[in-house]
Amino acid sequence: MEYQTEKVRHISHEVKNQLSVCDLYTEILERYCAKNGIEDETILRSVGCIKRALQMAGNTLLELKSSDIQQLDEYSLDEILKDAYELSKVYGIAKAVRIELSSAVDVRVVVDKNRLLSVILNLVKNACEAFEDTDDKFVKICSQREDSVVKVIVSNNAVPVGNTDIFAEGVTTKETGSGLGLYIARQNMEEMGGSLRLLKSDFTSTDFEIRIKTAD
Repeated sequence: MEYQTEKVRHISHEVKNQLSVCDLYTEILERYCAKNGIEDETILRSVGCIKRALQMAGNTLLELKSSDIQQLDEYSLDEILKDAYELSKVYGIAKAVRIELSSAVDVRVVVDKNRLLSVILNLVKNACEAFEDTDDKFVKICSQREDSVVKVIVSNNAVPVGNTDIFAEGVTTKETGSGLGLYIARQNMEEMGGSLRLLKSDFTSTDFEIRIKTAD
């Protein structure tokens, strides 16, 4: 198990290095176009697509890293949600989905930040991939405090979840899904002393609830 963890860490590091090289080249291309007055829409749009793809690849590495040994520390939940919102924007752009953040509380929580980010990003990504051709597509992230527990609700108005056993290993609603995303997400939350569950899923909205104990 330790060997596998170390191998994942090394592979993630090397892939991240290569992604950073690609990211630098997109910056070089942007500066070159600006310096030389190049306003070719195809070039600029292509560079933008490459940057979004690189960010999505970075998000995937974040999810991979979440399987590593957890590192618990005290964080501001509000800051974590803001990070999740910024990272998830690329999914919204790619799928024409409106991502909204409405953080009603700011509390301190003891979590593995990367794991919690991974859980939220997985929920947002799944939602963005579940949409059909509708005019108003949204994913909303909000937080609510309840005594010594804070709840993070991730809602969407995509197609309702048909399988109620979606947290089981190998169960997926996607044609090309692995059935591991939500299974790992729930495991991650439980290992941090929290929980993840599906509150409801109908044609009005699909709501997932993350519960985390507050630090105070």
